[in-house]
Amino acid sequence: MSDQLIDLNVFSNVASPDPAHNLAHHAIRSAFETFGPHLRPRLFVDPNPNPEGFDAWIARTRDALARLGLPAPEVARTCGLSDGFRQAIESARSSHAIMLEHDFVFIRRRIRHGLPELTAGMEAARITHLRFNKRWNRPVGYDYFMRELTDAPFPCCRVSGRSNNPQIIEIDFYRRRVLPVLDPAARKAAGLEGNICDFVGGGHVYGPLGHLATVAHLDGRRRRLKDGLARGLHLLRARAAGGV
Repeated sequence: MSDQLIDLNVFSNVASPDPAHNLAHHAIRSAFETFGPHLRPRLFVDPNPNPEGFDAWIARTRDALARLGLPAPEVARTCGLSDGFRQAIESARSSHAIMLEHDFVFIRRRIRHGLPELTAGMEAARITHLRFNKRWNRPVGYDYFMRELTDAPFPCCRVSGRSNNPQIIEIDFYRRRVLPVLDPAARKAAGLEGNICDFVGGGHVYGPLGHLATVAHLDGRRRRLKDGLARGLHLLRARAAGGV
């Protein structure tokens, strides 16, 4: 199953009739900048709620990545996030995979370990889910406990749940333990987080207690003021750096 490339699975829907609102290339670019060139980008797209814009949405991502000098993604059509998650696991060609929603970007300066070091450390410590947190590491909300590990190969914390926020997963575990409990009828995020936590328990987050956020949420649905500010700042920096 495994080869020299790690699957970078990016999940999106056609959130707007205007393909200029597509953020997937920003997510993909941030992964390459953070983890290096040995990634295989794969884009899992739900056509809803604007199915007539599917082709333009894909073209926007391909064109932007070409201008950035990054490889074109493989593309699969889905029925929602949970369905895309299932497809990504079933079709994986690497031992681990990055799972990344289209409106998240990694904060490279706060991730101090490379991908080979992280995946090797996950194997050594039997970590099957390593999340990158959108807030500083502390027990809050669904993370009702967070315990720093002192014997892991890299700084991380054991946490109560498994979020669908950006994460690295171990494919063999997810095929054996997670696919059988995913509800085939579930399409949205609730079908992921609820079922996975109920049956396989918690996971881990990167960094020690108190470590600052390692990803930013750009809020593709444009509903949250704080995330909207993060989106605006990220886009300004990307344009200043010659991005698209």
